[in-house]
Amino acid sequence: MTRWIVLAVLAAVGATLLITWPEVKEETGPQKAASLYGFRCKAPCAYGPSYVAYRASKLFATDVKPGAWEDKPLNPTPSIGAIADFGDGHVAFVEDVLSSGAIEISELSERTLTRRTVTLDDGWPRGFRLVGARPAPGPDDGTPPTGDLSDI
Repeated sequence: MTRWIVLAVLAAVGATLLITWPEVKEETGPQKAASLYGFRCKAPCAYGPSYVAYRASKLFATDVKPGAWEDKPLNPTPSIGAIADFGDGHVAFVEDVLSSGAIEISELSERTLTRRTVTLDDGWPRGFRLVGARPAPGPDDGTPPTGDLSDI
């Protein structure tokens, strides 16, 4: 008998929660970037370049300004923390190098934060701009690469 009473109470509480539960809007672009990475875009803001500069700054513990990488040479080889340059101001942050022909990038627009895989056959950037030291090959020990970024 006690079991049935407990089940009835739990059912009533569950139903009440479902009815009164506040509607939570799904996070989009800047809100999602803020909650995942701490990125906040202050006006004026070019979402993609500002986001990429923020991610590079955090990785390399420096202050990279949006667009400051434009004088850096395009490199054909991706590395974690590099800026994937698609041309026409479209940039993304290289999160991971999966193989010689596949990378995982994150990119931000006004409406969406996307983390996706691109391959040589599908959406490969025109090159990569290195703003910090290229990470040494080998197992990831969780520490960010270091390097002199004073010229950025």
